[in-house]
Amino acid sequence: MRNYLKYFFVLLIFLAGGISGWKSFSYYNTHQVADKTQQIRQKGNYKFINPLYECEVGGEEYLKKYIPFEERIKERIVREAQKADMQLSVYFRNLNNGPWFGINEGENFAPASLLKVPLMIAYFKKAETNPDILRENIVFRKEEESNLNAIQQVAPLISLEEGEAYTVEELIRRMIVYSDNEAMALLTTHIGKNDLYQIYGDLGISNPYSQAGDDVLSVKDYASFYRILYNAAYLNQADSEKALALLAQSAFRGGLVAGVPGNIVVSHKFGERELGEKEQYSEQFHDCGIIYYEKYPYLLCVMTRGENRDELIEAIKSVSRITFEEISKSYPGQ
Repeated sequence: MRNYLKYFFVLLIFLAGGISGWKSFSYYNTHQVADKTQQIRQKGNYKFINPLYECEVGGEEYLKKYIPFEERIKERIVREAQKADMQLSVYFRNLNNGPWFGINEGENFAPASLLKVPLMIAYFKKAETNPDILRENIVFRKEEESNLNAIQQVAPLISLEEGEAYTVEELIRRMIVYSDNEAMALLTTHIGKNDLYQIYGDLGISNPYSQAGDDVLSVKDYASFYRILYNAAYLNQADSEKALALLAQSAFRGGLVAGVPGNIVVSHKFGERELGEKEQYSEQFHDCGIIYYEKYPYLLCVMTRGENRDELIEAIKSVSRITFEEISKSYPGQ
């Protein structure tokens, strides 16, 4: 009987320890995953990138839940969007350690001029093995009765000159800084299709140029291009830095830029599309970029559709302002 009681108490101790361990494991998985998030980044004298070496995370779905100001931002953004007849998608990501959240982040939009960013990345990727491509010259020949920049409401400040030769590097600069459609057209026809399509395949993003493609992207998918640039995870570090430096020179100062203080650097690209009266909403306007707020750089992408382009741009500005206000409250000091 004494041996039986001995074994019985040993069994109770074992079970108690197991239950305690199970509770500890459960608590870790549901409450501490984000706290264990760790990214190992290379130190260096970079202004726009922060090269990522290693990342240990508990999964993207967990990380969505650990942004203290998320609900305040979302509530204010939704309230702002309800003031006008428009649809809006938002993707936010903390670039320090990865937590993110979205509002209708899976909704598809026509990317329009946003596609100039992956085109730039495709050229810089090709230049890693063929650096001469950036020095190649392309002569601009204006097609009769064709002016691709005329369809833009936010027109380039400087246009290409008929008969002038431009290096690929200069065309990339004009395409990004001035959002020049003519420059984009020249670059698109000059690069091999496989080189352009490869970036979409490498990132697992639907190719808007393919026959099966619908020329649409979600705000969450599009944000991937900025993440690979910031992390220097696809291009080399020099070209990632160069790409984000060009995006920081964008001549368009509305949208995201207008929503933050003037001393904050923003590497961004906007896109606009007029779809016609047959569509439920005839206008689309988007802005996506990295806001370099001290100690809390973040990625913010906003895509909108509605009837009034100026209202869409103003809505993006409001989203940017709301986001910055909430972040600067939590992380004051810049």
